[in-house]
Amino acid sequence: MLFYSESTGGFYDSAIHGGSIPPDAIEITANEHQQLIDAQSNGKRIAADESGRPILQDPPVPALAEVKSIALAAIDTTAGAARARYITVATGQEATYLMKGQQARDYAAAGYSGPVPLMVAAEQAAAGDASPQAAADRIIAEEAAWSAKAAQIEQERRSRKIAVAAAADAEAVAAIRAAAETALQAM
Repeated sequence: MLFYSESTGGFYDSAIHGGSIPPDAIEITANEHQQLIDAQSNGKRIAADESGRPILQDPPVPALAEVKSIALAAIDTTAGAARARYITVATGQEATYLMKGQQARDYAAAGYSGPVPLMVAAEQAAAGDASPQAAADRIIAEEAAWSAKAAQIEQERRSRKIAVAAAADAEAVAAIRAAAETALQAM
């Protein structure tokens, strides 16, 4: 025989639990048990009615602050994925990009004369450029292209986060989040 206990919110089987079944447990059928478990796996909650019998309920609606927090995190994650389509996301790589860009700009500002900076020389060797100037120019061009894309991603991310913070209800938050994710995924 199967039982449901309101005090524990659990199910019990007399063949397994024997004398350990709580005193408030109410007998249920195997079919009722299966329907309750199936519905729970689809997002419903199992609770007790006024007589202690198990019933299904919709989960509580999360507070607006929680909905906003989840949306803000999702927007940041989606923006991070958008960035990762254009740059290598790995420990130390950001510093390498910054150093490479600075060395290329400094070399260009010096009229491409003097010792070739290490990052420019590494780019020249890796890409097979004919000259350090060609390598420096490509680094500078790639940095400019990335800066433009980064600004586009950041504008979308920030504007949508500001909109989420100002949203009056969960439906508005969901719409803003969906629009942000669509726009960022398209970048």
